[in-house]
Amino acid sequence: MPDPDRDRQEALERLKEAENTGDKNTAKYIRRVLELLTPIQRTETLHLTLQEAIHRALATSYLIEVDRYNPAIEATRVIEAKAAFDAVFFTNITKNNIDRPSSSQLSATDVDIFTSSMGIRKLLPTGMQVSSSYDLDRTKTTLAFQSEDLNPAYVTNLVFEMRQPLLRGFGIDYNRSLIRISQANKQSADWAFRRNVRDLVRQVEEAYWRLVQARRDVVISARLLVDFEQILEYLDARRDFDIIPVQLNATQASLEINRAAFIRLVARVLDAEDQLVALMNSEDVDLADDVEIIPTDFPQLNRIAVDRVAEVKVALDNRSELKEQELQIEIAKLNAGRAKNQELPRLDFSFRQMYDGLAGNADRSFDKATAANFIEYFFGVEFEAPIGNRGPRAESYRAQLQYAASVALLKQRMEEVIFDVNQAVRELNTSYDQIAPSFFSAEARVREVDSIVARAERKDLNTLNSELNSRQSLAEARRVMLNAAVEYNIAIVDLERAKGTLLTYNNILIPTPEATAGN
Repeated sequence: MPDPDRDRQEALERLKEAENTGDKNTAKYIRRVLELLTPIQRTETLHLTLQEAIHRALATSYLIEVDRYNPAIEATRVIEAKAAFDAVFFTNITKNNIDRPSSSQLSATDVDIFTSSMGIRKLLPTGMQVSSSYDLDRTKTTLAFQSEDLNPAYVTNLVFEMRQPLLRGFGIDYNRSLIRISQANKQSADWAFRRNVRDLVRQVEEAYWRLVQARRDVVISARLLVDFEQILEYLDARRDFDIIPVQLNATQASLEINRAAFIRLVARVLDAEDQLVALMNSEDVDLADDVEIIPTDFPQLNRIAVDRVAEVKVALDNRSELKEQELQIEIAKLNAGRAKNQELPRLDFSFRQMYDGLAGNADRSFDKATAANFIEYFFGVEFEAPIGNRGPRAESYRAQLQYAASVALLKQRMEEVIFDVNQAVRELNTSYDQIAPSFFSAEARVREVDSIVARAERKDLNTLNSELNSRQSLAEARRVMLNAAVEYNIAIVDLERAKGTLLTYNNILIPTPEATAGN
């Protein structure tokens, strides 16, 4: 299978040799081939192996740059969910000055009230809300019956309070479910990132082999085109002897068809280069640069033996889509549990205990409160039940349906994975089986062309037509062989992708979501 870079160097050596020996026909042929290969040449060249292309893409690809933020974003949501159980410090300060007329000596006309409260509040995993606070009230009044020693009067309250849901909102599973949902979303984002990396690697490998195919196809077509041009020149030189215009025009038409096809093949090379450059987003080469990408790897042609059943098992164990869907099932199950809890009536038990102190200043008031001479207790039960309860029931039923749908979707994903593996294995075997026949066909076509060329120096029209047809058949055989080799290498990539082991196949290591779930 020809290669533009290698053929270009060999052609220059052959051209120099032909010029030295005076072989004008060979020199003309080589110059024309080199001229046809000129459109795919750039001012700069970059020799690139497949592993280098993958490395560049993983290091600088914009697709990876965008996707790598998602796990970090989900990690912040895990912290946010855990923060619901963080202790909260609170404080309130108010000042109220009342100055109004009074019709009774038992009511003051001027009251100055200062209130401050500070404490800590925390939610426990059982759903219990606990708090502890220090409250200080200062009251100064013009009331005639107010004791002079207690004007202003300082009242200290040390308050300990708890509220525990007994039905709705009760339990560790319910109150920690948002944390578990956030952790599952974080793991799902990790698996999605692995899937996106895997898909990028697959795209890079296919783009690389398509570039290999396009470049070699250009050489095949360039040789065929020059052969056509030489035969047309030969026929045109004999038009006044034994070649009629119909025959000449038919050959001219075939030449122009091949020339038009060659233009498309040149564009395909440039498109393949741009595709590979766009996937890599490399710092030293971009779409604005005039760089010729020269792949240096040759398609692998060794048979890879595969066991379909074993490959399916590997795929079911490794495909990230299945891991993602399993996490979605877990999330749906947690949401169903939360919705079921919200169907319950609200039954809350509350308890409050206060230690009171009264004095003429804040310090003595606090000392008296801590002496525990005056203690208040409060017990309470609150009950609430929506009549009909249609909203929570509908939400619970919807959550159950979503859970059932996620389970069914996992089964569908498993079927898709098995289908992908079956297709990948079949394509792998089919592509390999096509290599040998296409190789032998190309060899036979070469021998056919050589035998026709060697028939006679002066060729009649039938011989020339046979040569044209045989050269076209040779070019097509080479294309078939090249396509079979490229498709075989792409089939290898597709099989590894279908199994979920493409990253391992390319020695790419990403920590598994399970390894980072606790972070």
